[in-house]
Amino acid sequence: MKNLLLTFALALFLAPSVIASEQEVTMTFFMTGLECPSCVYTVTSSISDVKGVSEVKLESILDGFANVTFDSRKASAHQIAQAVTDAYALHGTPYSAVLKLRIPDYAKNDNAAKVDAVFAAQKNLVKLVVIDRAKGEFFLSFQPLKVDAAKKEPQGLVLQDLLAALTKPHPLGLGLTVEVVQEVMK
Repeated sequence: MKNLLLTFALALFLAPSVIASEQEVTMTFFMTGLECPSCVYTVTSSISDVKGVSEVKLESILDGFANVTFDSRKASAHQIAQAVTDAYALHGTPYSAVLKLRIPDYAKNDNAAKVDAVFAAQKNLVKLVVIDRAKGEFFLSFQPLKVDAAKKEPQGLVLQDLLAALTKPHPLGLGLTVEVVQEVMK
């Protein structure tokens, strides 16, 4: 029993370092409004200014996406999308960033209504735009966000919380498979 308690205490002591290393995530944001290399620079610079962002790979307007690595304890995907929107629009049209989601079982049984209800509860933060309902492919767009620079924690929609509501087994969630689409730079 003493060894079990010692093992448990050691696990609790080591857990924060394991958890801390798993907080850095890379997400692919799909962009609109990029027309020239200066647009790429402007958007990259704006994203880089978000606290917790460690890397932005947005190489050309042809790619149409950026891979952003950030500390999810300091920033949210919502804040990154807002930084894209806030970047100075060189050609007059604001830039925007969305995530692509796949929910393969969306169209099965009554899953569509349940998933739609999860997103409806977050309508002040995000909007789900259908790409292909039968395949369960969507764009996740973000509503405008006012960032409070004094707050240190992520602001707006924290994607992990939304995904938990969709993926955790019943009764904690819907128990569905959800993929946040990632792209690789060529």
